[in-house]
Amino acid sequence: MNLWELFFVFLKIGWLTLGGGYVMVPLFLEEIVKKKGWMHEETFLQTLTLAQLFPGPIAFNLAVAVGYKLKRIKGAIISGIAVVLPSFISILVIAIFFLNFEKSKIVQGLFYGIRPAIASAMVIAVLELIKKRKWSKLNIISFLFMSVLLIFFKVNPIYLILISLGVVILWVYMKH
Repeated sequence: MNLWELFFVFLKIGWLTLGGGYVMVPLFLEEIVKKKGWMHEETFLQTLTLAQLFPGPIAFNLAVAVGYKLKRIKGAIISGIAVVLPSFISILVIAIFFLNFEKSKIVQGLFYGIRPAIASAMVIAVLELIKKRKWSKLNIISFLFMSVLLIFFKVNPIYLILISLGVVILWVYMKH
């Protein structure tokens, strides 16, 4: 695999995905693990977990992390640019032309009609990740507990992430 091949794989993922970063995750998995065989699935899932720890769009973080894993700094730069380039171009085109068409019934219908497709793609991405994960009893209990806190008690996810990070650091420290 060379840098051009890496660039075009991430460019393709960027062009083919509507709905944001989490919709891209199954495409990353399909291209990087299944089609190209550049990573094992477990390595990909670990890289995905790492990418989620950093602020910013998950698609960009994941592209940079995968690119780095495959081709170090050059791979990270190439992958990051390639995955955001389609969005940049699309937003630029929309910004240029949208003001003329925002009141159009066709444009409004397109935005209204695409929402269910994007929502279902996000649900599928989450279910795909859940299926691929090796779940221990502790993982299941943590998942359910955090889900209850998020859904029913409206706890800010940042607090849960920080607490989880603290618990993991303490757990690793105590093991050594």
